[in-house]
Amino acid sequence: MIREDFLIQSEIRRMLIRSNIDYTKIDLGTVKGVVYFRGIFRPYLPPQLRSEDSIRLYIEKTLLALEKKVRSIPGVSDVIFQFNNSKKEKGRWFPTQSIRKEERKEEKKLKRKEEEGEKTVEDQMDSEVSKNFE
Repeated sequence: MIREDFLIQSEIRRMLIRSNIDYTKIDLGTVKGVVYFRGIFRPYLPPQLRSEDSIRLYIEKTLLALEKKVRSIPGVSDVIFQFNNSKKEKGRWFPTQSIRKEERKEEKKLKRKEEEGEKTVEDQMDSEVSKNFE
């Protein structure tokens, strides 16, 4: 990674940390001034947003603001977004799947990981117990 790309990426990470965006599900890369975003875009939603339309509008505005901020960083020549849950068409952002459906998928993944974690802990305990009886 060249120095300019490193500086761009550092600035973007700083920007994401200070924003209302859950950056844990976003992969970020920079190559020769081109910034790549991949993953799931999810802002932290204010509690007063209840309807799906208001949530979509909030997400769209947040994406536009993020894009504008990233493009304003010196050295950035282009920004490419490859989010699983949002895409840009004709200058506007659109969700590619229902927000609630996405949340359910994430909950299922977390639950599955927790169950797998419990199984591995149980397996470790079983192996330790069996060692004690050998």
